[in-house]
Amino acid sequence: MNPTFSVLICGAGNIAHRFDSPEGDAIFTHTKGFLRHGGFHIAAILDEQLERAEEAARIWNIPRYGRCLDDIGSQNVDVISVCTPDHTHAQYLRDVLVLKPKLVFCEKPLSASVDEALALVELYQQAQVHLAVNYSRRWLMDIGDLSKQALSGDFGMVISARMKYYKGFLHNASHFVDMLQMLTKPSVVGGTILQAIDDYTPDDPTLSLAALMQSRVAGGSTFPLMVEGYDTRRMSPVELEIIFETMSIKLEELSGSFLTTAKLRENAIYPGFFEFSERQTKRLDSSQAMREAVSSIFEALQSGRPLASTGTTALETLRLCKHIQSLPTL
Repeated sequence: MNPTFSVLICGAGNIAHRFDSPEGDAIFTHTKGFLRHGGFHIAAILDEQLERAEEAARIWNIPRYGRCLDDIGSQNVDVISVCTPDHTHAQYLRDVLVLKPKLVFCEKPLSASVDEALALVELYQQAQVHLAVNYSRRWLMDIGDLSKQALSGDFGMVISARMKYYKGFLHNASHFVDMLQMLTKPSVVGGTILQAIDDYTPDDPTLSLAALMQSRVAGGSTFPLMVEGYDTRRMSPVELEIIFETMSIKLEELSGSFLTTAKLRENAIYPGFFEFSERQTKRLDSSQAMREAVSSIFEALQSGRPLASTGTTALETLRLCKHIQSLPTL
């Protein structure tokens, strides 16, 4: 495939390129994802630390690099990836529009402020620029298929949910809040923050909490959400489990991503008692999320195919995150 669209990468850190190397088939970063697709070429990479941008340009054979947008002048680009620290996303999202891209692909979150995120989504809609947000699990077909089934009521009402995470509620737990949004369409009824650990940034502690949620699935139900936040100096678990009336869905990351589903069945020994059996565990390809994200971006630009993760879906998740973060502390 001949490269069709030009790309600018803003940021030269881990998710921009450092989690990858040019060798091998694994893809975890924006840079390698666009380069391996074949439909894109990377025109330039920027980082406020010039030496990092220079390093990335050398490793990936990118023709131009610099500290800021002014360093690349008025060069036209089709796609811009925003891979900078969380607190800079909103400013970059505003600034890059001067280059008149067709699409901007931003790491989550759009902002720590719901009002600011809403203004950004509206700004992009007015500019008629696609806005994709990298809530990575939305790109996976397995998760998308489960979402369609759950929202159509195939699994019945939601009974309970729990998650384990580390490194900031908005930064990391929001991935699972986004999945919760995909599968249950919840709102917050009430709850309590049990503990806050300052292991990420001062304005984004790692929270442990208990909340009561209201789902819009299968006629609606209230269900408990239990969230365990861990100090990264001790351990770094990543896990989400959602229990429906007839199905259990569990995602774990243990040197790879594992998706386990189980259907409710009557206990063979004790009639009248039911359990989740017939478990099926699938190891997800860790590269698939970025591959699918880049492929979806290409299709959106080529044919207008809808994106699975957008500014609008990210805004819904941010609203839910902020509501949870605003719960009273025990």
